[in-house]
Amino acid sequence: MTAPATTPELEFVFNPRSIAIAGVSAKETAAFGGGGFVSSLQEIGFRGPIYLIHPTAPAIRGLRCYKTLVEIPDEVDYVISSVNARFVPQLLEECITKGVRVLHLFTAGFTETGDAERAKMEQAVVARAREAGIRLIGPNCMGLYVPDSRLAMMNGQIAEAGPVGMVSQSGMNAGEFIRYAVPRGIRCSKVISFGNGADLKAADFFEYLADDPKTEIIVAYLEGIQDGPRLAKAIRRAAQKKPVAILKSGRTEAGSRAASSHTASLAGSLQIFDALCKQAGALRVESLEELVDTAVAFRFVKQLAGPRVVVVGGGGGASVLAADDLDAAGLQLPALLPETQEQLAKVTHEAGTSIRNPIDTTSLWEDAAFEATVRPCATAENIDVVLFHTSFGGGPVARNQNVRERMVRQAETLGRIQRETGKPLVVAIRPAVTGDAFDQSSEFQELCWRQGLATFPSIARAGIALANLVEWRRRQA
Repeated sequence: MTAPATTPELEFVFNPRSIAIAGVSAKETAAFGGGGFVSSLQEIGFRGPIYLIHPTAPAIRGLRCYKTLVEIPDEVDYVISSVNARFVPQLLEECITKGVRVLHLFTAGFTETGDAERAKMEQAVVARAREAGIRLIGPNCMGLYVPDSRLAMMNGQIAEAGPVGMVSQSGMNAGEFIRYAVPRGIRCSKVISFGNGADLKAADFFEYLADDPKTEIIVAYLEGIQDGPRLAKAIRRAAQKKPVAILKSGRTEAGSRAASSHTASLAGSLQIFDALCKQAGALRVESLEELVDTAVAFRFVKQLAGPRVVVVGGGGGASVLAADDLDAAGLQLPALLPETQEQLAKVTHEAGTSIRNPIDTTSLWEDAAFEATVRPCATAENIDVVLFHTSFGGGPVARNQNVRERMVRQAETLGRIQRETGKPLVVAIRPAVTGDAFDQSSEFQELCWRQGLATFPSIARAGIALANLVEWRRRQA
């Protein structure tokens, strides 16, 4: 067995100069498998040549086809396999002949089937690839999303890069993370779906991302534990350098069975994995939504000194529930100091309002009162973070321009207060139910994150993410 890949050795995996795809359907409308990779690479604008391998078709999607990999006249350093599993050994031999450096096996049908012969075939493929110096991603995975290299595993993945790296055994969960996170301002450095991890495993990618200068935050979805001591060491090393949050499946017996049939993973004890994360300084989260929320908190919430929150918004019921939700998450809602309440009383309408904590006031609709309400909260000595919550009810289309102008002013005000005071402000945008309101919510969300504000779809989810950030910083200390 070869030694684990080091960071310099893996750099080439994420920067291919040319790509060949084997197993592309001649039907240009095919949106999955080989055809899906062609479409996603063309959409994101892969800069190098893309070669297709097909036994009969002269061209597919405007790209010339070759009957075999070895017939391609130019160098190929990265191959995506969408062929049937029984053809993978032959494709691998062609990769060896061609001098390919990376073989991404989208192809499934190996160890995860539970069939002993399929497992032996996977082992033989790995051994032969290692002997030839070829690195394998997979089998049974979507591979890579690397915006800087214009690599995409699915359509709709943007070319704008950012600081969040992801390690995922599931391609679907990797794709969902990207889809949920991008509208909230998250941009990715590298996202890796590695499936069975027959060659390159989670530990390899944790080690790589720990040293990757383009990655500042690491999130992960894991189904099983491969080489536990090495994985623990890799997570610990990564968490010493960067924030790390991990979603681990197999929390129940049913989940463990599903993980085994999906990527041939042995789920292992969740208690042991919890202990591993705590010792390493990493966070374990409970859902994909929480993984996204925690990435948002890591990305946008700076200088969070502690768990003391002040909640600002309109709607008494929402504020009451906020108190329960934040307390349940482990945060604190301290009573505001007399001097803070005195400042708030000057701009808050008396009827049906509260200037304690949570702050429930309709004065937030007025520009001057909006800043005069939020700023004293951000400067209060006994407050660590301000949570502003709002919602949009749609209303007549004629009023939408006025709503938009107010959204712009509020987002700019919140961003400015955060920058000037150094106190984190986060925004919870409660769910919209109408078309106009949904559009307004989405627009306000973007206005906020572009001002450097963390946004969340509910107060409860904001609370959990903030509590995770407080806990991570406690572990680091």
